[in-house]
Amino acid sequence: MTFFKDLMYRLLHWGDLLFKWYTRPKSKLFTIGKFLVVSGLSSIGLTTALKIAFITPEGYELTASFFENDTGIFILLISSCFIIVGFFLIIYDALLTIKDSGKANNILVEHIALFKPLSSSFLSTVTKAKGKMRCVKIDLSEYYRDGVLSEPSDAVNDTRVMLKKAVASLSDAIGNESTSIHYGGTPPVCLGFYSGFFIGNTTSVMLWDYDRDLEEWHCLDRSFDSNQPIIDESEYKQDLDEVCLIFSISFNIEKVARETTNTSSIITIKMPHIGHDNMSSLSKLLKFKKEFRALLNKFTQDGIKRIHIFCAAQSSFNFTMGQQITRNHPECIVYEFVNREVHPYPWGLKFNNKDCSPPIVIENKK
Repeated sequence: MTFFKDLMYRLLHWGDLLFKWYTRPKSKLFTIGKFLVVSGLSSIGLTTALKIAFITPEGYELTASFFENDTGIFILLISSCFIIVGFFLIIYDALLTIKDSGKANNILVEHIALFKPLSSSFLSTVTKAKGKMRCVKIDLSEYYRDGVLSEPSDAVNDTRVMLKKAVASLSDAIGNESTSIHYGGTPPVCLGFYSGFFIGNTTSVMLWDYDRDLEEWHCLDRSFDSNQPIIDESEYKQDLDEVCLIFSISFNIEKVARETTNTSSIITIKMPHIGHDNMSSLSKLLKFKKEFRALLNKFTQDGIKRIHIFCAAQSSFNFTMGQQITRNHPECIVYEFVNREVHPYPWGLKFNNKDCSPPIVIENKK
C-alpha cells in the first residue's frame, strides 16, 4: 500500500512540475515552438482529404468529400516540418528549464500545517535573502479539522514522502559545497522532531522561524542571551528502561505532561523565562543541542529502551532536537498536544525503532 501511495505522490510531483513549466512566463523559444506546432496542425487540418458519410434509416446515403491536390501535398510537407521543428524547440526549452533549475543550490523545505497563509511569504522571503531555491512543500493543512490534526497517519506519510524528495534533491546537487537545506514552517511538534531525525545531523541545514510579533520569517539570527534551557535530572532513574523528557520552552507543560506519562523516571528541560521565540538565537541552539546529544548518549549507555517526549517549543528547536537522535539512541515517542481534549496528549509518533520500520502513530491510552 505504501508503494502505491509513494508512486501516486511521485506522479503528482511530475504532474506538478509539468504544470509549473507550462504555466511559467513563456520564453521566446517556447513561444516560437508552440506557434510552429499550432500552425502546422492547423494547415494539415485544412489540406488533408476529408470525407463525411451519413446514412439514413431508409438506406439513403449522403456523402461530402474534399480531396487534396498538388498544392495541398506541398503544404502538408511544410506543415509537417513546422510541427517537427516546433516540437523539438519545445523539448529543448524544457531541457533548458530543467538545467537552469538545477543551478539552484538551496533546497527549501516548507512544512505547512496550522497556519497555511504564512506559506505565501516564506518562499519569497528566503529567495530574496539567499537566492534561487528548489522548493519542497509539505502541506498538511488538508488533514486539519477545526484546528486539530484529525488524520495524523496521512500527515506522517506525506511528510516522509516529501522529505525523501528533499534528500533526493540534495543528492542531485552533490559536489557543490554551498548546497544546503532551508527548513521552516508550522508543523506539529512530533513531525518537527521526526523531520530533523529524517534529515539527520550530517546535512547542512539553515533554520527559519516565524516571528509572531513582527509577522515575518527570519533565520535564526537573534543575539545570544542568558535565557537558556536548564536540564533537571533529579528524578531520572537509571534502573528503569524508559524515561520521560518534558521540554517547557514556549509554554510550561510540566504539570499536564506529568499527569500523562506512565513512567516515574522524568527529566525536565525548562527555560528560566518561558515564552515564544526565546530560542531564536543560533548560538543558543547550537550550545544546547550538544547538551541534548550528550543526554541521549547517556541514555544509550544506561540501557534505556524508550524515550517519551513532551515538548512545547518553536519548530526550529523541535527540528534541531530531532537531528540529534540517531539509530544508536533509544526508540522515541513524541506526543502531540490537542487543546480542549479530555486527554491533552491523545497520540504520539513512534520512530527510531530498532527494526528500522517507518514511523507509526500510536494511541496514548492514559
